Amino acid sequence: MALPILPFLAFLLSLSPAKPSVSLPSSSSQHTRAAFISSGITCFGPILKPAFAFEDAHSRQAAVAAATSTSVGVGKDSPSQSAKAVIYRPLSIDVDGIHVPVGAWHPSDVLDDEIITEGNTYYEHRISISKIGKFLAGWSLPSFLDRDFRLRPSSIDVKTFPPNEGGLPSSCPVVLLAHGFLGSRFDLSHLGESLASEGFLALAPEYPESLAATYDVEQGTTAGMPIDRRIVTDTLLKFLTAEWGVRPEAYGIVGHSLGCGTVDGTGDETWTRVCLAGGYPSLRGPNCLFVGSINDGAVPLIRAARALRENDFESLEEQAVRSRSWNILPSRAYLIFRNQLNAPNHISFLAEGPNDAMVEFLSPLLPLARALGIPLLDFDKYQLSRDGKATGEVVIPLVVDYMKQKMKPIT
Repeated sequence: MALPILPFLAFLLSLSPAKPSVSLPSSSSQHTRAAFISSGITCFGPILKPAFAFEDAHSRQAAVAAATSTSVGVGKDSPSQSAKAVIYRPLSIDVDGIHVPVGAWHPSDVLDDEIITEGNTYYEHRISISKIGKFLAGWSLPSFLDRDFRLRPSSIDVKTFPPNEGGLPSSCPVVLLAHGFLGSRFDLSHLGESLASEGFLALAPEYPESLAATYDVEQGTTAGMPIDRRIVTDTLLKFLTAEWGVRPEAYGIVGHSLGCGTVDGTGDETWTRVCLAGGYPSLRGPNCLFVGSINDGAVPLIRAARALRENDFESLEEQAVRSRSWNILPSRAYLIFRNQLNAPNHISFLAEGPNDAMVEFLSPLLPLARALGIPLLDFDKYQLSRDGKATGEVVIPLVVDYMKQKMKPIT
């Protein structure tokens, strides 16, 4: 089936500009779009009705101080009192013979100011149309159709450096970022930047389902084992301490979509977990934040509703989160975007840079994908909404503060 479609596919791709970079529009306007609502939405019950009320700041001041005094990043020497500039490093790990890229964001205070001013200000990103075609339609497409991009960071205070210039922090709280199906290590780069500015080390490995096709997932390891998410994550955690010399003060993990399965399967009950647009919240350990939307057309919210209702998750009011008027967040909490007209879609939770690259490169293929019944994973919705920046402005501060409150030092 690949051969008859190749000329048409090449023509469609030629309609998108052949440039190696993508700019980040900062438009604050959002397009109104039709809501994706499951026919079973009425069974959500209390899941769609906020149950957690934020209390007055003055009456909770003493309680906040007591509750956060032993949390990483919060307290007398809190990084939030002085947000730091951020360094990004394109690292890699050797997974039994396979070279796996890892994005790393950390505070800039491990480098001299003179070195910081010399860093680049972009991420090297690739979209592999051959990988996407194979995963979604079973096509065998040539790799020359793939495209390289230079993505601008979401923050102006980010510099990118090669691995050999300076080092990672010797001791800090560590958060893993797990992308979803046909995602990339830059999907949650806006979160990685924000976490690093608050004193965290954020690490985003390229999992086998990445659209970047940076390594051959069918090759297998030298031991003949297939490479999967678990072996990538386990190897990364070993490299963190043994090869890079980092002593983690605490562990957290954030996943989007398929990455929420990685969230649930990584670490022990001491880890702090965040699930974005996933099928279910994690029930491992006491600390989990779940964020979803009724406009998610790829992973319907109804799948998570029962688990949230039956496992003592407390609802956060969207307006309170938007105004950042919270103090102590519940250990098990969830935020559901409920406005049918402008709630985020499945990929609105991702950084603006990789999303805009997809829009620029893949938009010409949408008519073909629709005609062939290929899953769009809400890409068509995002092409209209372009609300990654607006969604991040709500979700990122919540996730960062949740990590700061709930990640406890390793004893």
